[in-house]
Amino acid sequence: MKNRILFTGCLITLLQFISCSPTSVKPEIDKSGIIDSDDPNIQYTGRFDFTNPKKVAFDWPGVSICARFEGTQCSIRLNDHKNEYAVIVDQRAPRLLTTDTASVYPIASDLSSSAPHTITIQKRTETFVGKGEFGGFILDKDCALLPLDKRPDRRVEFIGNSITCGYGVEGDSSNCRFSPQTENACMSYAAMTSRALNADYSLVSYSGRGVVRNYGDSSKVSQYPMPSLYDRTCFSDSTRKWNFASWTPQAVVINLGTNDFSTHPFPDSAVFEEAYIRLIHRVRAQYPGVEIFCICGPMIGEPCWSYVKDVVQQEQRGKRDKDVFFVGIDKKLLNDSDWGCDMHPNVYGMAKMMDVLVAAMKMRMNW
Repeated sequence: MKNRILFTGCLITLLQFISCSPTSVKPEIDKSGIIDSDDPNIQYTGRFDFTNPKKVAFDWPGVSICARFEGTQCSIRLNDHKNEYAVIVDQRAPRLLTTDTASVYPIASDLSSSAPHTITIQKRTETFVGKGEFGGFILDKDCALLPLDKRPDRRVEFIGNSITCGYGVEGDSSNCRFSPQTENACMSYAAMTSRALNADYSLVSYSGRGVVRNYGDSSKVSQYPMPSLYDRTCFSDSTRKWNFASWTPQAVVINLGTNDFSTHPFPDSAVFEEAYIRLIHRVRAQYPGVEIFCICGPMIGEPCWSYVKDVVQQEQRGKRDKDVFFVGIDKKLLNDSDWGCDMHPNVYGMAKMMDVLVAAMKMRMNW
């Protein structure tokens, strides 16, 4: 198995991955140590659906589940047949969890009982790969979860497409095609930026979506571009609306436009700009006082670059308190070795994107 780079929580490690998928011979699990998914000591970051608190649903990329537990072993109860996860127990080597038809996945055993342990589970793959349901943990008999350390005060929301999802970021070259194995939201520029700023983050991103037109659409305007998905708790359920008051970021990063202008026919400039401005206004309405960063990344060229810049200038005009900013990341910043699958930035390209965005956010946010 090749080396992979795993980023999860605030840990950045280059290590050999160890599969923690179930095997044909599983250790005996004492079900008396069941901890349900509604335990107050479980920390959820990102968009989760708690309609059934015993089966917490999710499908956006990068969502994470963290806990601190007593005992010598830990298993997770997870209903998911397709997604990949990054799992870290304490400061040990990160492990790659590939799901299948199992409902319980043994994660750690033979741990020291002298001190509590921590576990982080983060979804690497994006929405269309599949939906997951988290049922909780299984610990040693009579063991419990403990309160976690205080969460970061800083919070950033990212609204984006495949680049924000980490599409192809682990690809060996620009010639490889998409696969769940080469996607890793934990290694996107968004995740890297958040770690560099010591911030919690949430990704509302989906490959191929645009501001008004999705990738490859034969029309200038698509039926379900990214802004139409913005208020969903899970993409897969259009009826469940996200409670924006439950998690309020100080900054929102919008990285959209690549797919609008990736193929013809291009949307009209006025239509694109008006839709982008409406999205900015929706963000402001949900998060009063938020700082908004509009990115044009290395896969975006003209005319999109000029349109986004014009939108930002329109919004800044006449405002004493400027709360929206343009961040341009030129394609020339990336070398031939900085591209992964389907000409998406790989981990090195993402790191270069992070450097530009972190500098802009530090300056504007005083972080």
